[in-house]
Amino acid sequence: MKIFNIYKYTAIMLAVVLFTSCNKFLDAEPKGVVIPTKLDDYLALMSAPLEIGRTSNNTHYLTDEINLPDAYRAGAIGYPGTGPIRAYDFEAELYDVSEEDTDWNVAYRTIYVANSVLSGLETNTETNQAKRNQAKGEALVHRAYTYLTLVNEYAKHYSNTSETDMGVPLNLKVDINDLPARASVKAVYAQVEKDLLEAADILSEKSTYSYRPNKAAAYGVLARMYLYMGNWTKASEYAGKALAIYNFIYDYTTFSLATPTKPQSSAITGYPSSSIAKKHIVLLKYSLKVGSYEFNYLFSNEQFNLLNPIAQDPASFDPYKVNDLRETYGSSPYGFSGTAFVNNGKGIRDFNGTYDYNNSGITTQELILTRAEALARLNQTQLALDDVNALRKKRIPTAKYADLTAATPADALNLVLRERRIELAFTGLRLADIKRLNLEGRNISVTHGSKTLPANSPRFVLPIPSKVISLNNNIKQNPR
Repeated sequence: MKIFNIYKYTAIMLAVVLFTSCNKFLDAEPKGVVIPTKLDDYLALMSAPLEIGRTSNNTHYLTDEINLPDAYRAGAIGYPGTGPIRAYDFEAELYDVSEEDTDWNVAYRTIYVANSVLSGLETNTETNQAKRNQAKGEALVHRAYTYLTLVNEYAKHYSNTSETDMGVPLNLKVDINDLPARASVKAVYAQVEKDLLEAADILSEKSTYSYRPNKAAAYGVLARMYLYMGNWTKASEYAGKALAIYNFIYDYTTFSLATPTKPQSSAITGYPSSSIAKKHIVLLKYSLKVGSYEFNYLFSNEQFNLLNPIAQDPASFDPYKVNDLRETYGSSPYGFSGTAFVNNGKGIRDFNGTYDYNNSGITTQELILTRAEALARLNQTQLALDDVNALRKKRIPTAKYADLTAATPADALNLVLRERRIELAFTGLRLADIKRLNLEGRNISVTHGSKTLPANSPRFVLPIPSKVISLNNNIKQNPR
């Protein structure tokens, strides 16, 4: 079955699932549609990209990675809506009671689909254990990934107060009438861990497409979760387990622009344009960032200076930052139409560049940097540097490359964290990194124009949508 037809088929089935769950009095099967009851039906549901592929968007706008000048606000508002712009401006509320928070809605829709599959499998009597395991494992990974994303967007970061900190509602069954209160951060993490460990036991090591979770994907999400928990030993272990299954990294030194005279719109020779053909993606998730064709938001000066030392004080020149190909293939001084950006800004090539909006799931480069950070924190300095240097060697032209060195584990950790900021920019991970690093006293604030969000501000935690609270008075709002 062609992928397009699968998407169309699963969209129809999802509509039926949602409809029949709201109308329990319907006993007869509607004519002309397929109600998902077979293992193939559940596997098809797990391949619907619009239902299980989308991930958080608003978190991009609270970070020190981006700059959104006034000149581009109209286009930005027209694409993702006003909520992300309010996040960029550090406003207390992103959506009023009449507005929809797409991040929240998309996440709980994904969870609903996963729960529908898990519920259906409980009564399915087919004997194909391989298909059953695949459907169940995929549903568990998607549910776990989504809850991990939700709790890091709408709650405080995991810490020694997580047992009492408010997390997000845990919906683990198909019941639209259930109105749970917010579970604790610790409880959400415990459920994520439980789902992923179960999935890892039953999934195959590899899958045909990166949007279908496999054992490596389950291990990868576990590695991210353990990093966020500060469990360095397990973060290193599970990143290593995922990489032992799959470890492909693109070598940017082999890339070239197909149309050098139009770098802003040029394809990259050696880097596929199709998301499912990109070999570094372990678990495909995409975010609806502003960027792509119009580059409506730009690199912040701070972010760009990590890549390019020219604008910095020559006295602080760092030879390790010279000729970074992540600038060449990840940014452009022109919009897609060829118009130069104001104030010589650099736009994010997140559609046909290496800062791809499809990188919001699990990638091999994230796994390498997760393991490197964990190793540095475990005082295994050289092993941490080995990981970072193996990655950088594929990002810096050979003639300009030099290994990073560090005298102490603390120095190695700083190098890893800097590399993480460069390599994983615009993937949606930076907000969680800011929150967790500030817990250890790194004092990271974010400035957008004339406004500054100080380190550890409660506004680094996004507000629960007002509409959700109006429909469920068991949910309490975050401090603002």
